[in-house]
Amino acid sequence: MARVVTVPVQVRFGDVDMARHVHNAVYLSYFELARMAFLAPLYGPGHDWTTEGLILGRNEVDYRRPVGLRDVVEVDCRCVRVGGRSFDLAYTVHVIDGAARTLCTEGRSVMVCFNYLTNATIPIPERIRKALEADATP
Repeated sequence: MARVVTVPVQVRFGDVDMARHVHNAVYLSYFELARMAFLAPLYGPGHDWTTEGLILGRNEVDYRRPVGLRDVVEVDCRCVRVGGRSFDLAYTVHVIDGAARTLCTEGRSVMVCFNYLTNATIPIPERIRKALEADATP
C-alpha cells in the first residue's frame, strides 16, 4: 500500500501577504515540512546528510485556492516516481473545516541522490529504492 504522510501546518502571520493569503513562495516551505516527515523513516535519525543525501532538482506548484491566516492546514506527501538517480514527491495542501478537506495547492519535487564528498549525483541507494518503490503511487 502506498504511504502518504500528512503534516499539520500552522499558518504564521509572516506567511501572509498584502492580499491576506499565504504568499506563493511559502508553499515551498510547507512542502519541505511534509518532505522531511516523509523521508525521516527512510534515512533514519543517524544518517549523515553531509556526506550522502539529496538535492532538490525541481519544484512545481499549482495554486488552486488561497489559504488564509486563520485556516487549518494539512500537507500530504507521497512518492509518485522512482528513477535511477532521482525520485518525485507529490504534495497536496488542504484547508480543513470539520470533516471537509478542501484542496488548495498541488506540487511536485524532483529529489536527486547526491554524494557531497565527490560533488556528484549517485544512484538511489538500494535500501532507499526498495522503500520508495513500496511507497510509490502513480
